[in-house]
Amino acid sequence: MASTVTKAALSPVITGALLVALTKAPPNIREPLLQQLSQYVSAENITRIITGLKWLFGLGLTGTVNTFLSELSQNNWRWSSEKHRYDWPNEIVVVTGAASGFGRLLALDFASHGLRVMALDVHDSLPKDMQSNSRISYYKCDVTDSDAVNATAQAIQSQHGHPSILINNAGIGFTSRIVDCKPKQIQKIFGVNIMSHYYTVAAFVPAMIARRKGHVITIASMASFVTSSPIVPYCNTKVAALSFHEGLTSELRAVAPEIKTTCVHPTWARTAIIQGQEEQIKKAGMNVLEPQVIADAIVKQVLSARGGQLIIAPGFTWLANLRAWPWWLSSFITSRSGPVIEEEEAKLPLAGKVA
Repeated sequence: MASTVTKAALSPVITGALLVALTKAPPNIREPLLQQLSQYVSAENITRIITGLKWLFGLGLTGTVNTFLSELSQNNWRWSSEKHRYDWPNEIVVVTGAASGFGRLLALDFASHGLRVMALDVHDSLPKDMQSNSRISYYKCDVTDSDAVNATAQAIQSQHGHPSILINNAGIGFTSRIVDCKPKQIQKIFGVNIMSHYYTVAAFVPAMIARRKGHVITIASMASFVTSSPIVPYCNTKVAALSFHEGLTSELRAVAPEIKTTCVHPTWARTAIIQGQEEQIKKAGMNVLEPQVIADAIVKQVLSARGGQLIIAPGFTWLANLRAWPWWLSSFITSRSGPVIEEEEAKLPLAGKVA
């Protein structure tokens, strides 16, 4: 309800129409409106309402223009999408970490839309519902091994063709204080959550550049904007994922602006990382989303053939701007929140995507 009211108040269409009706409309329209309004509020308050509408209209118009320009920039200043160049039944999408979590849902959803899905994971096989899907092909691959990624890419390209969509989804997490982190834990989480992006992009994107067609999706997190204990290593990798996305976007803009990039920032989702911690998160006043909500948003973005940044955190989208706030204010907010989840190592498979 509050969200709907806020959207209406900041809609320049609504506030602009009200402003015109109360100040610029023909007398036969304006006068009856003002007379009707004067039955409930004084002339002084009507003036205040009009002033308020002017402010809301200005804010709404500024926000609308800002959103428009941001979207245009994220699509390399190209007005039209590349949707007309995609023949979805013949498009190939690569999904890392595809055996569980977001990856599994994404693979199934893309297959249901007719795309050919190349599912990558470290497990020996996929879940049964994926095995029976003729649109899904499985490749066992450790994405932290560049040689394995290159070999898998060559196999996919020779057996199916060149993928036009890459979903860098594989991710893991664990909880630990910085001083207690083990070197192998740090190496593993950075290997899966960020180094793998370098390997997959190097393996698949050159063909996209050659064809001047493609879309790279980076699954980051709201942790790209807020660092919390005891998941500092995880947050570090998600900051790096956002930086990787920004750098890739800049590089592709120069050589193949037709290729789109999207960075996805979901809040907590009901995945392996929060098993046993959901009540703790809810007590902190945060939402826990169903993974399907995130998967649906990603699939919709890909099918639109538009690049962008998806902030999937109902009620907490403002956190994306936290780093632009004064240091004293942002640090006060993060310190007040405290640890959201308890310190207990999460035993996650490499395929597990955590939000």
